[in-house]
Amino acid sequence: MTGATTEEMKVKLSETLLRDKKQLEKLPDTKSRITFIWDYYKALILLVLFILGILITVFISNIGRKDACMYAVLFNSDSSIRETDTAIFDEVLKEAGYDMKGKTVNVNDKLSVGLSSDKTADIETMQVLTALFTISDLDLYVADQEYFDYFAEDGGYLDLSKAIEEELLDKYKNDLYYFTDSKGNTILSGIILHEGSVLHEAGFYHDDVIMGVVANANNPDCAIAFIRQVLNDRK
Repeated sequence: MTGATTEEMKVKLSETLLRDKKQLEKLPDTKSRITFIWDYYKALILLVLFILGILITVFISNIGRKDACMYAVLFNSDSSIRETDTAIFDEVLKEAGYDMKGKTVNVNDKLSVGLSSDKTADIETMQVLTALFTISDLDLYVADQEYFDYFAEDGGYLDLSKAIEEELLDKYKNDLYYFTDSKGNTILSGIILHEGSVLHEAGFYHDDVIMGVVANANNPDCAIAFIRQVLNDRK
């Protein structure tokens, strides 16, 4: 049944392409042919361009990241208005027992929205961020609640209650961030960080933010170890 259906689809596709080819040959000039192709194949063209855009994003974001222990995005950070210290990521992981020799943490603290009236730039930023979540090219994500929740609805985060010891989590139960998605699933999506946290002290934030591990992370162990050590270091 499946074989017959597949064969029928191939025949139908071949017939469609042949019909379109004949129609193209009848058109008088290049402009009308381009218009014909766009009208009939617009959805396919846009899909190809979208996939190509994601592949380019992956390629660019992976330049120089061969030995990355973790990739972190600090969304809407204060890096544009104050000095920040990305070295704290390596330091925290070393304290957690990670051997960072020949490795590093790639930190992107430049992605932000709402800093200007350029709505197009904001849309493009969210497209880039969505691509990073989708293609498993992001491990640790930190953002204010609005933009943390943006990815929680579709199961964007690991359930930290299954990755970090209950005894440790209980010490900071007031700072545990739970989210219930449209399917009724409630998970521990992140940890709320306040003024005085390691990221605040390093200059990245001044208001409360939420830190979580991306569900499709390539390096979840490293991201979890970072969060666990941040909790252990709390006074």
